[in-house]
Amino acid sequence: MLLRASQNMAQTTFPLLAGVLLHLSAGTVGVVAAAGSLVSIGAMSLGATRIPPERAPIAMAGSLVLLAAAFPLIGTARGSASLTLGVLVLGVAGGLAFPTLISQVGAGEGGTAPGMRDRPIALLTVALSASLAVGPFAEGLILTASHGDLRSAFFWFALAPLAAAGAIAIFPRARARARDAAAGAAAPAAGSRVGLRQALRDPDFTVALLGQLFYAAPFAALIVFGALFARRDDGLSPSAIQVMFGVFFGVSLLVRLLIAWRSPVRRKLRWFRVSAGLTCLGLLVLATGRGEAALLVAMALLGAPHGLTFPLAMALVAERRPRLELISLNAHLTASVQAVNLILPPVIGIGIDRLGYRPMLLTLLIPVAAAALAQNRVSGRLGAGDPRGRPGDET
Repeated sequence: MLLRASQNMAQTTFPLLAGVLLHLSAGTVGVVAAAGSLVSIGAMSLGATRIPPERAPIAMAGSLVLLAAAFPLIGTARGSASLTLGVLVLGVAGGLAFPTLISQVGAGEGGTAPGMRDRPIALLTVALSASLAVGPFAEGLILTASHGDLRSAFFWFALAPLAAAGAIAIFPRARARARDAAAGAAAPAAGSRVGLRQALRDPDFTVALLGQLFYAAPFAALIVFGALFARRDDGLSPSAIQVMFGVFFGVSLLVRLLIAWRSPVRRKLRWFRVSAGLTCLGLLVLATGRGEAALLVAMALLGAPHGLTFPLAMALVAERRPRLELISLNAHLTASVQAVNLILPPVIGIGIDRLGYRPMLLTLLIPVAAAALAQNRVSGRLGAGDPRGRPGDET
């Protein structure tokens, strides 16, 4: 929770710092965000998949310390170069920590039968969503107390990953559990590493990937440009912007609590379709609505698919594959989404500079619809591990 709360704070607030304090254009902000995604992909592909299981707790603690180091770098940035350095450090740290965390949970007890790994993954996503819901309100309080000083928020949030690293160092039982889980998920045994081409031949993986991709463009727009949009088009204060993100992640948390409660979820493709529909509706409200009320409604609508797509995709990947393969599969899945995020921020930023925020948001309906249709086609042609569920199973 400490990892994700601090990481999300930096990802959503550095564009506001860049635009308001450093006076950078939306296109430049997009390029900086893309650079962070690029190094994150490298860390996932070259680092996370090669961490020895016995070193997983040490690697996690090290990545958390590295994450903490990114915050003062961003907070003290006075130009695009120093800001980019901080964002690069943030990307490396997140790229090392996040896929390893997901894989350790996915490799827990439960076997490979469909649905057996849904609940622990759902509970992980609930913990992550709780941190995302609480984080913006905590940042709002800091900004209120500091009279809107964006730089001070980065220094306070640097304490969160340091506290998480300290917990790993202090609690030996937690270290032992992490080591044992990593031994199941990340052991470099023969046949445990799965190549991307091999993964793409698995229809479950392909459906999960497309489910992540149809939400990638709206999520990139919200995380990188949402604060600037709310500030410049609707005139929200920095603390009100954090309330906006709090609504988004609060709805996501409620959805993930429901998923954890009702796990295992059998009709995964049905819920992917619901997510696609809510994403399109949320984008329409965001692009055409005016005022703070419309903005909050749009964020609530977009928060629901954020809560749905990630746990559905992770569970679909994990439910039929041997635990030794999960760290490679999750690294490929996360890196593939990050590769798309590498392209999206500069494209969206340039589009905003030329078209404006609202017209650019409407164009995002195109990739959402395309990925959702492709997902439906793959599932219909290949079966996709029965993500649509079995007859009579209404969960």
